Amino acid sequence: MSPKKIGFLGLDNAGKTSIITGITKKFGFEEEVLNLSPTRRIDRDTFKFLGVEFIRMDFGGQEQYRDQYLKNPSKYLGGADLIYYVVDVQDPDRYVESIDYLDQVLLFFKEIQEYPPIAVLFHKFDPDLENRKEINQKILTMKQALTKYSNVFDIFFFETTIYDIKSVMDAFSSGLTLLFNKMEMVSQFFQEVSENYNAILIALFDAKGITIGEYYKPHLQLKEKLKIYDLYIELQRRISNEDRSLYEFSDKFDDGRRFSGIIEVLTFGQIDFYLLFIVEEDESDLEKTVNLLDKIEAAKPEMENLIYQIIQ
Repeated sequence: MSPKKIGFLGLDNAGKTSIITGITKKFGFEEEVLNLSPTRRIDRDTFKFLGVEFIRMDFGGQEQYRDQYLKNPSKYLGGADLIYYVVDVQDPDRYVESIDYLDQVLLFFKEIQEYPPIAVLFHKFDPDLENRKEINQKILTMKQALTKYSNVFDIFFFETTIYDIKSVMDAFSSGLTLLFNKMEMVSQFFQEVSENYNAILIALFDAKGITIGEYYKPHLQLKEKLKIYDLYIELQRRISNEDRSLYEFSDKFDDGRRFSGIIEVLTFGQIDFYLLFIVEEDESDLEKTVNLLDKIEAAKPEMENLIYQIIQ
């Protein structure tokens, strides 16, 4: 299978390289992000996901480079399988310029009748943003400006910030999964298992932290999801450092509710996956919690069968 080609585009200083750095490093990247230099022309690297090779291109966003891409778009953009377009929400003075650039990119794809999925990342949507209502309104306006393309392109929107690596990984994962058949089967299966056993969360990641599928219990708060994800990142690092294949843990949410979980490494050929499942503890009957985890573990063979179908 030939490599798939994905591009990160946007204006200069939108945060494209910071996003790629966060995706690549997952932890310990914060200081490196602060010292990044503007990308010159196009930086390329490769990675594998589900056994498929990807060429990832970081398009420098300075005006001189954008002009080069648009003067010869077939050379730079042709054959793209997926586009991530990054918008700096903290720079409203350049919203029109950003939309105009994306508009020209989409017009090129439309002219050559190529329709890669487009993931638009409204980036630097940091927790401490002031005038959030005003920014939300401008984001809505930008989304509306792109509706004219929705009949020919699959366009998806995400709000991301480097201070919440999960928001970045969710956007990146969602884009990649569009390129694989049967991926939706994983999340559907997780929903069935979760509903049968009242699990808080079941998720499957690859070794890079890219989400293959996940299901959270309805109404789980965002801060609780972030706590779980931060815990997962830390435990994945421990598993790697200690060369373990399974890690059991227990923790609690801010309101005092306790939860238990298991991270298990599943290996298929040369590919490692991390299966995470979490249930709420019954403090009056801990044996009940253990039995619940055992029942979810019993569903693992069906999960392994799904993975085989995806990576074939």
